[in-house]
Amino acid sequence: MGEFRAVVIGAGGFARDLAPEARFCKHLRITGAWDSNAEAVKGFTSSFGGKAYATLEEVLADKSVDGVLVITPNDTHKELVEKAARASKHVFVEKPIANTVADGRAQMKATSDAGVTLFVGHLARRYSAVRMAKKMIDSGELGRLVMIEGHIAHNGGLFLKPEEWRWYRNRCPGGPLMQLAVHTADSFNYLFGRVRSVSAKVGRLATPAEIDDVGVLILEYENGALGYIGTAYTVPSSGFMNINGTEAMIECGRRGGDVLVRRKSGAVETHTTTVESNPFAEELDEFAISAQTGARPETGGPEGLDALAVILAAIESARRGSVVTTEEILKA
Repeated sequence: MGEFRAVVIGAGGFARDLAPEARFCKHLRITGAWDSNAEAVKGFTSSFGGKAYATLEEVLADKSVDGVLVITPNDTHKELVEKAARASKHVFVEKPIANTVADGRAQMKATSDAGVTLFVGHLARRYSAVRMAKKMIDSGELGRLVMIEGHIAHNGGLFLKPEEWRWYRNRCPGGPLMQLAVHTADSFNYLFGRVRSVSAKVGRLATPAEIDDVGVLILEYENGALGYIGTAYTVPSSGFMNINGTEAMIECGRRGGDVLVRRKSGAVETHTTTVESNPFAEELDEFAISAQTGARPETGGPEGLDALAVILAAIESARRGSVVTTEEILKA
């Protein structure tokens, strides 16, 4: 399998976090960048190398480019993915897949029709703590799954400005629900299966922006287990995950480090996930492998839609003041 050449679309924000980690990839190499802001492109290529493309059309016409990494505001994903697919470029799109189910499905159709890979960048399920929990669940070590709890937050909402897309409710619906809790929603789907229904409350307490800045979600899974996700855009960076089964339960940070396992017998064990693979490089390499071999991505369009459905159900539940099913959201 040869080297997979990818160009970044959207050279600010998270692209600056992803690019340094891409240097550890075995199969994918970032060979350039494009952004509607020319200064962002210049800054990106000065830091990470590659070609500074002047237009999106130039990227899509470049036959040396195998795929694109779409790392742009959520509401721009659909148009960019469709254009890339029409140019026969494989597509990595950063989570969430879109702000709406319709836009997510349109991306899936465009890439399927073009015969190219659609990979959704749900990074969090690749953290060592989540992978360890998955192994324990699959082995039956936890017994019957009963409840899962998670928290993810940071205070970025306190510093938002009107020129930023996350300021606006129509561009960033749900605020931290769409930007942060969607990570946890996908990880929990990976561990517990699909969500049947959601009940949620949201609030706007401290951010200057018009978005909501805090939310709590109560989840009912198809297997009968229950879940909780708490999220905020206005508190110090933090996160945890608790996974409860009849035989044992796990307490850990959302990424790794010390993992406590409490057994039914009362025994408590500490597992330290000190040797963590690079989840950034792992997902980019899997994107490259999927594109070159036709293998199904771990987080493709269906997984992206399932995580999005949890968040949209939460937003709708908070609006109505009632329980909302994911089936209703996905049928909309």
